[in-house]
Amino acid sequence: MIEKGAFLEEDLTLEGNLIVGQDVKFWKNLTVSGRLELGKGSIIQGDVKARTALVCAAAKILGSVETVSELVLLDGAWVNVASCEGDIRVRPGCTLGSVKAGGTLELVGKVAVKRVEPLTKVIIRAE
Repeated sequence: MIEKGAFLEEDLTLEGNLIVGQDVKFWKNLTVSGRLELGKGSIIQGDVKARTALVCAAAKILGSVETVSELVLLDGAWVNVASCEGDIRVRPGCTLGSVKAGGTLELVGKVAVKRVEPLTKVIIRAE
C-alpha cells in the first residue's frame, strides 16, 4: 500500500497487489504482478503494467496501461493508451486516447475515446 499524497520519482516494480492512496504522483513506470488499485486523483507519468487494474475517479495515466485480465476506469479517469487482453469497462466522464481490448470494451454514459483499435468489440450503455 502506498499512502495518500506520496511522491515517487523512480520506476517501481512490485510482486503481488498494490493499493495506491489518493493524490499519489509517479514520475516513471509502475509494474505490478497482481491487482492495481490507483487512488483518486493520482497521476502516473510513465507506463503501467498489471494483471488487473482499477483506475479511480480523476486519476491520470499519461503513458500507457497494459493489463492481462481486466481494466476498469471510474468516473473522470484519463488514460493516454489502454490495452487489455480481457475486458475494459469505462464509466462516464473518462477520456481515452487509444484503446484495445481482447475481450469487450464497455462504455457507460458519455466517454471521450479518440481511437478504438481494430477488432475491439464495443458495447455502449446509457448511464
